[in-house]
This record gives sequence, C-alpha cells and structure tokens, in this order.
Amino acid sequence: MTSVEDDERKEEKTPKKPHLPDPHLVRSNSKVMTAGPSQQPLAAKPSSPQISDSESKRIPELKTHMKSKMTKEEIRKRMEKVLKSGNYKMKVGRLIFWDFGGQYVYYTTHQTFMTFRALFLVVFDGSKGLHEVVPDVLCFPGQHMTPTPAVFLQHWVNSILTYCKVVYVGIPKILFVATHKDKIPVEDVESRREKLYNGVDELFKDHEGRSHLVLTQRIFVNARDNTDTEIEVLKKAITELTFDHPCWGEKMPNACVPLELEIAELVAEGKQILSLEDVEELNAISKVSVLSPEQLKDFLHFHHSLGKLVYFDTPQLKDFVIINPLLMVEVMRSFVTGIYVNT
Repeated sequence: MTSVEDDERKEEKTPKKPHLPDPHLVRSNSKVMTAGPSQQPLAAKPSSPQISDSESKRIPELKTHMKSKMTKEEIRKRMEKVLKSGNYKMKVGRLIFWDFGGQYVYYTTHQTFMTFRALFLVVFDGSKGLHEVVPDVLCFPGQHMTPTPAVFLQHWVNSILTYCKVVYVGIPKILFVATHKDKIPVEDVESRREKLYNGVDELFKDHEGRSHLVLTQRIFVNARDNTDTEIEVLKKAITELTFDHPCWGEKMPNACVPLELEIAELVAEGKQILSLEDVEELNAISKVSVLSPEQLKDFLHFHHSLGKLVYFDTPQLKDFVIINPLLMVEVMRSFVTGIYVNT
C-alpha cells in the first residue's frame, strides 16, 4: 500500500496528453488498491480529455476489440503480475471462527475441535460477580459444585489446556471477554471492570497454565451495541494475538492448494463427507499437482488441526473424511443430550 501515492506524484509532474485507451493495456485503479479514500484534492484531478467526433466513433470498436482479446485468463495473469511486483502490499489474513455452545449438552463435543493452532476467547457475563450463583444452570457431570462464573472460567481454561497438545510454550493463548456491559450503570463500568479482572487474575494466580492467559487485556463489551468502542478494542486484540501466533504465516506447499480448492467447492455445493477413496481420486485427477500418499496424509492431518475438516487416522475411522466440520456438531447433538431433573 506504499506505491500508489508515489505513482500519482510522478504522473502529476509529467503533463499528460489526451489519449484513447490501449486495448491491450490493463491498469490498476488506485482508488481500489488503496486502503482509504484518495487524498488528492479535487482541483488536482485531471479533467477528462476532449475527444474528436472521428475518435468517438472508434470507441465502440475499441471496446469490442478489447472484450474479444482480453480473456479472463489474461486478466488474471496480468493482475497476478502486478500483485507479485510488490507495489501493493497489505497484511491480510483469513480467520475461521468457531462459536462453541456453552450449554451442558455440548460439553462432551468441544474437544473434537480444540487445537493449539487456535486463539480461544472465553466469554462470561460481566454483569454478575465471579462468585455469584448462576440460577437454572447445570454444572458438570458427576460433580455437585455450585455453578458460578468462576467455576465455569476454570472449567474452560482447564478443558482447553487439556485437549490442546503443547507444541509451543504458552500456546494456545486464552483471552477473557466480559459481556453485558449494558446492564451496568455507566458510572460504574470502570469499577466493575477492575473488580472483574482483578478477580480473574486472583482466580488463576497459581494456575499452571497462567502463561497461556492474556491478562493484560481487560475487555468489557456491550454486544448489543455495534458502535461500542470496546468491540474495536476486542478486534485489535484478536488481530495482534493472531499475528503473534507462531503458526501464523506458516508456509504450505503450493501443491496442496488445488486439492484444498476442490474440497472447498464440494462444501459449497452441500457435500459434507467423503470417503478416503474419493479424496484420493480428487487428488489424482488434479491438472496442476498430485500429492503423494504421504503428502495426502499430511494434508488431511494439517487441515484437521486447522478445523477445516475432520479426519481421524484410526483403524475404525480412517476411511472417511468429514469436509464440513459442522456435520460433527449436528451428529453429536443428535445423540448427546442433557438430562434435566425437576425437583
């Protein structure tokens, strides 16, 4: 994102002659490529060149000529060449968000999706005290603890650190987010924030996994208000923690891309599960690159760790690949049920 303004300055120094568009020239639009609105004053913008009648008659011909000559493939190649030139650089990343259900019924399913490659947000109701009893909420199987926010915070931290294997020290990171700020009087918000997060700090003071906890961010949001400034603070925290993750920017072989795109296309069409034989066939018919059997297994394990698909390399399950992980949630929900007893 650094070269557009320099290019515009160079163009302003050199007088421009009115000209017709070259049918073989593809130019990038600086307004599209820059991150914000143009800073060029209106007076500095070049006026439209005057075109004679004879030239204007030629314009439809030129447009037709350009349309017939410039194929989609040529446009793609030219855009790729411009992007690879390094003139336009932006730090962009794609994140996958999983919203784990907090209800009792889902407690036995979460470990399927927990991975050290993730950043975890543990969200709790900030309108309640950490040791305040939460009514009408079941605690944990086989336990008779009093359900309080503190108990649930400890449960989720312990679950995350239990089911995520340790590959990097202090990874994964766990960020706490207090909600329901709208239920607190405006004048009491800051004192409530301090009380909540001082309590969280004390709660995990001697916890073995303290290095995984992000305790410097004391986020307290009103999720009902899209204009709440704390939401931007939360977004910034997620961005910074993500870019700091040791797995961020991890290089993958280009050979994996065609198969990944093929699977994504099937998911978009509504396909949810493939046999391993189907995946091997998809890989074999690739016109770009074909993965070896070892590379294919690495591909499946890696994308499983990302949460993009579910693959268990065990004798009973290794012959199937769930390409839409949401299917696992639906399947588990169909037979994992919570039992409520009225007393």
